[in-house]
Amino acid sequence: MQYSLEAYDKHGFLKPPIWLWLGWFFLARAWVVFVMAGASRNQGSDLLTMFYPDHDRFYLGLLLGLPAILLMWLFGIRKNNNQIAEHVWRYGRLFTILVVLIDLVMVVEQIIVSRGQFHWVNAIVLLLLSWLLLFLYKSRRVKDCFTTESVGES
Repeated sequence: MQYSLEAYDKHGFLKPPIWLWLGWFFLARAWVVFVMAGASRNQGSDLLTMFYPDHDRFYLGLLLGLPAILLMWLFGIRKNNNQIAEHVWRYGRLFTILVVLIDLVMVVEQIIVSRGQFHWVNAIVLLLLSWLLLFLYKSRRVKDCFTTESVGES
């Protein structure tokens, strides 16, 4: 056992680190805005327009958030005998890296379209996505949590 006992779930799988959970929530930010807009009935369309003035970017954000939501859900249903969940989970790190790269390209494209005009939101999103990409690439624990072996199998 490479990590402390608290680092494993009840089925013996390594839990994703908190920074990965926060990264998944950040990647699913369009879904968070969507839920907030739905919860505030009267100001919902104003809220969507404030965060996503371009509706195409909003729909693309919803699409890009799906892998993160799927991985958060799959972590909850992972068991030793669920082959489909284990197979998808095995590629979860790769899916997350691809989503981060696509999101990075979208932010850079947005910066190019605005002719390099500085916006704090773009700067923060670019910084957070870059950090998340480095974290996904470098973290040994992230690599280990996407293996399909439980403690009892090793």
